[in-house]
Amino acid sequence: MKPITTKLLRFYLIADVGVLLLALFLGDEWLLNTQLAFLSSLFITFASFYSYQKMVQNRLESGHIPEDKFEHLYHDENDDDDDNDDKDTTKVSQHAPSSIKSSFKNLALSYKSAFSLYRLLAYGILFLVVLFLIRHERLDAIAFFVGLSVVPITSLITAQMGKKG
Repeated sequence: MKPITTKLLRFYLIADVGVLLLALFLGDEWLLNTQLAFLSSLFITFASFYSYQKMVQNRLESGHIPEDKFEHLYHDENDDDDDNDDKDTTKVSQHAPSSIKSSFKNLALSYKSAFSLYRLLAYGILFLVVLFLIRHERLDAIAFFVGLSVVPITSLITAQMGKKG
Protein backbone atom coordinates (compact mmCIF):
# COMPACT_ATOMS: atom_id res chain seq x y z
CA MET A 1 0.00 0.00 0.00
CA LYS A 2 1.09 3.55 -0.63
CA PRO A 3 2.05 5.69 2.39
CA ILE A 4 -0.92 8.05 1.94
CA THR A 5 -3.32 5.11 1.75
CA THR A 6 -1.84 3.57 4.87
CA LYS A 7 -2.08 6.91 6.69
CA LEU A 8 -5.72 7.35 5.66
CA LEU A 9 -6.54 3.79 6.68
CA ARG A 10 -5.05 4.48 10.10
CA PHE A 11 -7.28 7.57 10.51
CA TYR A 12 -10.33 5.60 9.37
CA LEU A 13 -9.65 2.84 11.87
CA ILE A 14 -9.14 5.33 14.72
CA ALA A 15 -12.49 6.94 13.88
CA ASP A 16 -14.09 3.51 13.69
CA VAL A 17 -12.87 2.68 17.19
CA GLY A 18 -14.87 5.69 18.40
CA VAL A 19 -17.94 4.43 16.57
CA LEU A 20 -17.32 0.94 17.98
CA LEU A 21 -17.31 2.28 21.52
CA LEU A 22 -20.54 4.16 20.86
CA ALA A 23 -22.12 1.06 19.29
CA LEU A 24 -21.16 -1.13 22.24
CA PHE A 25 -23.21 1.12 24.52
CA LEU A 26 -26.18 1.22 22.15
CA GLY A 27 -26.52 -2.51 21.51
CA ASP A 28 -26.02 -5.30 19.00
CA GLU A 29 -28.09 -3.70 16.24
CA TRP A 30 -25.90 -0.60 16.28
CA LEU A 31 -22.73 -2.67 16.29
CA LEU A 32 -23.80 -4.77 13.32
CA ASN A 33 -25.14 -1.82 11.29
CA THR A 34 -22.25 0.55 11.91
CA GLN A 35 -19.57 -2.00 11.16
CA LEU A 36 -21.18 -3.35 7.98
CA ALA A 37 -21.75 0.21 6.76
CA PHE A 38 -18.19 1.24 7.68
CA LEU A 39 -16.69 -1.70 5.80
CA SER A 40 -18.88 -1.00 2.76
CA SER A 41 -17.94 2.68 2.79
CA LEU A 42 -14.27 1.83 3.16
CA PHE A 43 -14.44 -0.59 0.25
CA ILE A 44 -16.16 2.03 -1.93
CA THR A 45 -13.53 4.63 -1.04
CA PHE A 46 -10.57 2.42 -1.84
CA ALA A 47 -12.21 1.16 -5.03
CA SER A 48 -12.66 4.80 -6.07
CA PHE A 49 -9.05 5.65 -5.23
CA TYR A 50 -7.79 2.68 -7.21
CA SER A 51 -10.08 3.42 -10.13
CA TYR A 52 -9.03 7.06 -10.43
CA GLN A 53 -5.37 6.18 -9.94
CA LYS A 54 -5.63 3.72 -12.79
CA MET A 55 -7.37 6.30 -15.01
CA VAL A 56 -4.72 8.95 -14.37
CA GLN A 57 -1.92 6.45 -14.94
CA ASN A 58 -3.46 5.37 -18.26
CA ARG A 59 -3.90 8.99 -19.36
CA LEU A 60 -0.30 9.78 -18.42
CA GLU A 61 1.02 6.80 -20.35
CA SER A 62 -1.01 7.65 -23.43
CA GLY A 63 -0.07 11.35 -23.29
CA HIS A 64 -3.63 12.64 -22.85
CA ILE A 65 -2.77 14.84 -19.84
CA PRO A 66 -2.40 18.44 -21.07
CA GLU A 67 0.12 20.94 -19.75
CA ASP A 68 -0.81 22.55 -16.45
CA LYS A 69 -2.44 25.93 -17.14
CA PHE A 70 -1.93 27.01 -13.55
CA GLU A 71 1.75 26.14 -13.14
CA HIS A 72 2.63 29.77 -12.57
CA LEU A 73 0.44 29.77 -9.45
CA TYR A 74 2.34 26.96 -7.74
CA HIS A 75 4.80 28.04 -5.12
CA ASP A 76 7.89 26.04 -4.33
CA GLU A 77 9.27 26.62 -0.82
CA ASN A 78 12.86 26.21 -2.04
CA ASP A 79 12.48 29.12 -4.46
CA ASP A 80 11.57 31.64 -1.73
CA ASP A 81 14.99 33.27 -1.55
CA ASP A 82 15.63 33.34 -5.28
CA ASP A 83 12.28 34.75 -6.37
CA ASN A 84 11.59 37.47 -3.78
CA ASP A 85 12.32 40.25 -6.24
CA ASP A 86 10.33 38.62 -9.02
CA LYS A 87 7.23 38.30 -6.85
CA ASP A 88 7.04 42.02 -6.21
CA THR A 89 7.35 43.03 -9.86
CA THR A 90 5.16 40.43 -11.49
CA LYS A 91 1.73 39.55 -10.25
CA VAL A 92 -0.37 37.36 -12.43
CA SER A 93 -4.07 37.28 -11.78
CA GLN A 94 -5.91 34.62 -13.70
CA HIS A 95 -9.13 32.87 -12.95
CA ALA A 96 -9.87 29.25 -13.67
CA PRO A 97 -11.76 28.85 -16.92
CA SER A 98 -15.30 27.79 -16.22
CA SER A 99 -16.97 26.55 -19.30
CA ILE A 100 -19.60 23.93 -19.76
CA LYS A 101 -17.67 22.57 -22.71
CA SER A 102 -14.61 21.75 -20.60
CA SER A 103 -16.82 20.18 -17.93
CA PHE A 104 -18.41 17.82 -20.43
CA LYS A 105 -15.00 17.06 -21.91
CA ASN A 106 -13.73 16.12 -18.45
CA LEU A 107 -16.80 13.97 -17.87
CA ALA A 108 -16.29 12.19 -21.18
CA LEU A 109 -12.66 11.44 -20.32
CA SER A 110 -13.35 10.20 -16.80
CA TYR A 111 -16.53 8.17 -17.26
CA LYS A 112 -14.52 4.94 -17.37
CA SER A 113 -13.28 5.44 -13.83
CA ALA A 114 -16.72 6.49 -12.61
CA PHE A 115 -18.18 3.24 -13.91
CA SER A 116 -15.20 1.01 -13.27
CA LEU A 117 -15.73 -2.59 -12.29
CA TYR A 118 -14.21 -1.99 -8.84
CA ARG A 119 -16.58 0.85 -7.99
CA LEU A 120 -19.61 -1.00 -9.32
CA LEU A 121 -18.69 -4.05 -7.24
CA ALA A 122 -18.21 -1.89 -4.14
CA TYR A 123 -21.62 -0.26 -4.56
CA GLY A 124 -23.11 -3.70 -5.27
CA ILE A 125 -21.72 -4.93 -1.96
CA LEU A 126 -23.28 -1.94 -0.19
CA PHE A 127 -26.61 -2.75 -1.82
CA LEU A 128 -26.36 -6.42 -0.79
CA VAL A 129 -25.51 -5.43 2.79
CA VAL A 130 -28.62 -3.26 2.98
CA LEU A 131 -30.73 -6.07 1.52
CA PHE A 132 -29.23 -8.53 4.01
CA LEU A 133 -30.05 -6.28 6.95
CA ILE A 134 -33.58 -5.66 5.70
CA ARG A 135 -34.22 -9.35 5.07
CA HIS A 136 -33.14 -10.28 8.59
CA GLU A 137 -35.04 -7.29 10.04
CA ARG A 138 -31.90 -5.85 11.61
CA LEU A 139 -31.56 -2.60 9.68
CA ASP A 140 -31.29 0.47 11.89
CA ALA A 141 -31.14 3.39 9.47
CA ILE A 142 -29.52 5.84 11.88
CA ALA A 143 -26.83 3.38 12.92
CA PHE A 144 -26.21 2.46 9.29
CA PHE A 145 -25.88 6.13 8.34
CA VAL A 146 -23.45 6.74 11.22
CA GLY A 147 -21.29 3.83 10.06
CA LEU A 148 -21.49 4.97 6.45
CA SER A 149 -20.46 8.52 7.31
CA VAL A 150 -17.28 7.62 9.22
CA VAL A 151 -15.09 7.46 6.11
CA PRO A 152 -16.29 10.69 4.40
CA ILE A 153 -16.19 12.72 7.62
CA THR A 154 -12.75 11.39 8.51
CA SER A 155 -11.56 12.21 4.97
CA LEU A 156 -12.87 15.76 5.30
CA ILE A 157 -11.19 16.27 8.68
CA THR A 158 -7.94 14.78 7.42
CA ALA A 159 -7.98 17.04 4.37
CA GLN A 160 -8.56 20.10 6.55
CA MET A 161 -5.72 19.08 8.85
CA GLY A 162 -3.48 18.61 5.81
CA LYS A 163 -4.22 22.14 4.60
CA LYS A 164 -3.30 23.66 7.96
CA GLY A 165 -0.22 21.52 8.51
